[in-house]
Amino acid sequence: MKSIISSFFALFLLLAAACSEAGRDYDSALCESLAVKVERHDSITQKDYRQMIEQSEQILGYLVGRSEHLTEMPADERYHAYRELLADPQYMERFSYLFTLGSALYDAEVTGRLDNKNREAYDKLDEYNERFSAISDRL
Repeated sequence: MKSIISSFFALFLLLAAACSEAGRDYDSALCESLAVKVERHDSITQKDYRQMIEQSEQILGYLVGRSEHLTEMPADERYHAYRELLADPQYMERFSYLFTLGSALYDAEVTGRLDNKNREAYDKLDEYNERFSAISDRL
């Protein structure tokens, strides 16, 4: 009986971990909802900020991944590839959300509206921001 209970508990933990990781994927509809809140100057909760941070992390990872290889190309090929990247609707959608959500997060951090947990998570985005900024400078 104990092994059955242990098996169910282990299965529960695996499912819980899978569900929590699934919530961290890029979600266009969630980004749209958060961007609307920002643009309308609606009340933003700590949960909203957490979601903004999670989505920003996903977006930055995507942008870095899509852009990084361009810096290794010869200059004459790089310009054309960069122009193609900027014409990609998914790339531009995510970039637009990153700008909106990132601006709201920066403002919240500067004005002290992020709780400690969100501030720590926001600070961890610096590594992605620095990588993306360095890539952008080389393009």
